[in-house]
Amino acid sequence: MDEGSLRSLRFGAEERQSCIDLDAPHELQLAYTRWMMTALLLHPDPKKFLLCGLGGGSIAHFLLHHHPDAFLDIIEKEEKVIHVAKKFFHLPHAKGLHLYKNDVIDFLCSPSTLRITYQIAFIDIFGPRSMSPPLFIPDFYRSILDRLEPNGVMAVNLWNGDKHLYGMACQAIRESCNNQMLEMAVKKRSNAILLAFPEELPKKTLRKARKHVAHHQQHYDLPFHRYLKKIRRTNKITLFA
Repeated sequence: MDEGSLRSLRFGAEERQSCIDLDAPHELQLAYTRWMMTALLLHPDPKKFLLCGLGGGSIAHFLLHHHPDAFLDIIEKEEKVIHVAKKFFHLPHAKGLHLYKNDVIDFLCSPSTLRITYQIAFIDIFGPRSMSPPLFIPDFYRSILDRLEPNGVMAVNLWNGDKHLYGMACQAIRESCNNQMLEMAVKKRSNAILLAFPEELPKKTLRKARKHVAHHQQHYDLPFHRYLKKIRRTNKITLFA
């Protein structure tokens, strides 16, 4: 569906699963995708990304625009979604981009991929009207955290419109990372972004990110000061003292 230069992807529902500006595809149009990029503040020089769930490819556009030499693995099990992303959303071509048509759990369990490590993982897997089943499985998240470098971070997009289901997904993440996670609800949206870590919460990195937030905002053109404020207010732990 097009509105001027904006092109949207919907999976049979009113909510947009993806949206790009055809004139500026690297600019993130949906609020939750912008909030997910908070993960970029928590690694000093990210170059190896995992993206579970392709959609229209807006996150791929953004990452490769700002990190053109990055290594980016994208996992998407639906052939139709891959076709749409390539034909209608102009999925970028890059030397470091590898697109796998595969179930995300099968990919993570494959012997051929077990030695691949990442610095940041973005998890955005949804069905037409609900969160995908892996989002409720602690071992799914643990398998991703095990692929991250010690200072890595996993960013998960969840739907918080159903408090019971949202609580189940949060609990699965909490179990997978031994409660080393941060939560922030996207303002005026039914999305929440959870940041989980393979080891301890990176308090020093968070303090450094806050100190240099103006630089990051200019580089990525995102209001990171708002996202860090949300983290500080939502999570019951002193991160910035």
